[in-house]
Amino acid sequence: MVATQKSFLLFISLHLALLNSCINSLSSSSEPTSFSVKLVRKNIAQNKSIYYFPNTINPRITLTNSLYTVEANIGTPSTKKTFIFDTGSELTWTQCTPCVNCFKQDSPLFDPKKSTSYKKLAPNHPYARYFNRSNNGDSSFHLLYKTGESSSGIVSTESFSFPSDKRGSREIVKGLVFGCANNQKGKFAGSITGVMGMNRSPLSLVGQVGAKLSQKFSYCLPPITSSVKTTLLRFGNNVKTGRGLRETSFINNIDYNYRVNLLDISISGRRLNLPNGTFTRGCMIDVGSTGGYLETRAYNEVVRVLTRHFERFKLQRVDVQGGLLCYRIVRAFRNYPNMVFHFQGGDFEIGKENLFHFSSVRFCLAMQKHDEKTALGSFQQQNVRFVYDIGNQKVLFGKEECLWDRG
Repeated sequence: MVATQKSFLLFISLHLALLNSCINSLSSSSEPTSFSVKLVRKNIAQNKSIYYFPNTINPRITLTNSLYTVEANIGTPSTKKTFIFDTGSELTWTQCTPCVNCFKQDSPLFDPKKSTSYKKLAPNHPYARYFNRSNNGDSSFHLLYKTGESSSGIVSTESFSFPSDKRGSREIVKGLVFGCANNQKGKFAGSITGVMGMNRSPLSLVGQVGAKLSQKFSYCLPPITSSVKTTLLRFGNNVKTGRGLRETSFINNIDYNYRVNLLDISISGRRLNLPNGTFTRGCMIDVGSTGGYLETRAYNEVVRVLTRHFERFKLQRVDVQGGLLCYRIVRAFRNYPNMVFHFQGGDFEIGKENLFHFSSVRFCLAMQKHDEKTALGSFQQQNVRFVYDIGNQKVLFGKEECLWDRG
């Protein structure tokens, strides 16, 4: 799509498991499935939020087929929707009727005609300037996927409700801007109805409803092997920073994603001493991506060091489609290396459980090569507390047993 003179393409990474999850792909011969989203919209300048985020809401993050999802009720009367929780995208959207092309979902599509609180985005709405307008005057969004798939629809406003910290009750946030998607080619998992955008853009959920001092949220992702599948997504005053958390500042001059300055990488205590300029775009923290990514130069060096390590113990490398670094499991083997990302301000430690995916017969590095991107995916974030302090432009993190964060 060609942007107008005042428009630009904002590149947002959104890596989702489709019919087969990325975790299953890591343990099979198929290549992990992922794609990138380009959202076409008007140039954005930071603005004051027009809403105040209630500190009393307690949404749940649930591990669903290797993806982390958040449920929210939308409309009046309300209907439950399941969104992929994604810190790497901005606009929240769900499938709506009438739908020209829709991916299959277990629950009915959202029907705007049945909701008394639904409205198309008014031309004088503060966020209307962020979007292109269609020939009939509606604000529209269009998502382009690198696989050639697409999603588009009408930008609208609606009431969203979330579980409250008062047991059995819900908090309603009125007038949230979201995408009512009615023309897609995506193939998402059955319970998924859309995506919840949570980056730093004014259009994201936290960007819309968080006053500057309360633009803070936190989560602790339960491991994929845990019997506990659901933990709390905390906001505002409900965020507990605790002791021993490390922190690093956001990189602000690239995009609205949560990027931090990555200085170097260590493997089992040995600094790789990667050349300056290796991570020019920093390291992105992206829950919407299952596995991690390393910029090509860094990935090649990591693979070289890991290969030498496993060759010392005569482990047998296994070739899989997609070029993942995989080895056959030896039951008595215990010398798995760890990895440290040296962020400016604090080190992020990645133990073997978050570095390698284990199947019954082999283990694989849960990171892939990318031309220009380095990212921590949700696999690397298991059992780690993350606090996104957007008002102070920083993220805090530290190890935690996430199973205790069930509310």
